[in-house]
Amino acid sequence: MRYYPVFLDLVGRRCIVVGGGKVAERKVRTLIKAGACVLVISPDLTKGLIKLKREKRISYRKDFYQKKLIKKAFLVIAATDNKKINSRISYDCNSLRIPVNVVDSPELSSFICPAVLSKGDLTFAISSSGFAPSLSKKIKIDLRRSIIPKYSKFLSKIKYFRKDLKLNCPDNKLRRRLLRYFVNSNISKI
Repeated sequence: MRYYPVFLDLVGRRCIVVGGGKVAERKVRTLIKAGACVLVISPDLTKGLIKLKREKRISYRKDFYQKKLIKKAFLVIAATDNKKINSRISYDCNSLRIPVNVVDSPELSSFICPAVLSKGDLTFAISSSGFAPSLSKKIKIDLRRSIIPKYSKFLSKIKYFRKDLKLNCPDNKLRRRLLRYFVNSNISKI
C-alpha cells in the first residue's frame, strides 16, 4: 500500500487552490463540500469560480503564484496548466511542510485525491494510487449503481441502533458485540 488512506476534517481550515481552470473548479467544489475555507490564486477564473466568488463561497486572489501566498495554508492543491509552476508549488509546500496535491502528478504530491462517492453518512473513497484514475471512476459508477443505495439506508438504521445502545448499555464490550450482532444478522436483509 503506497498511500495511507485518511479522511481529513477541513471544516474552517484554509485550503488553497492555485489555478483557475476547470480542474481547479472541480477541486474547489469538493473542498467547499468538506467545509474548507478556500482561497483561489490565479490570474483568471472559470465562470463557475467567478460565481462562487460572487456568492462569497470562496476567497480570490487575482495573482500569479508566489510562495508567500501559501504560508498559512492547511493544504494546497496545484491545479495550473503549467508543469514548472506546479513543480515549484510542490517544492515550496514540501519545504513549508504543507500537504500538497499536484493534479495529474502523484509523484509531485504528498497526497492524492481519490474518487469519492457519498450518500448520506456513507462515503467511499476509491484510489488506484494515482496509476489509473479512469478505473477509480469506473468503480465509483459501479458502486453507485449496486452498493450505495442498499448500504446507505442500512447505515441509517445502524446509526439509530448505536445511539440507543450508547444511552442504554454502559458496557463498551457488550455494546460492540451487540452492534456487530445487529450488523451481521441484518446484512443479508438488504
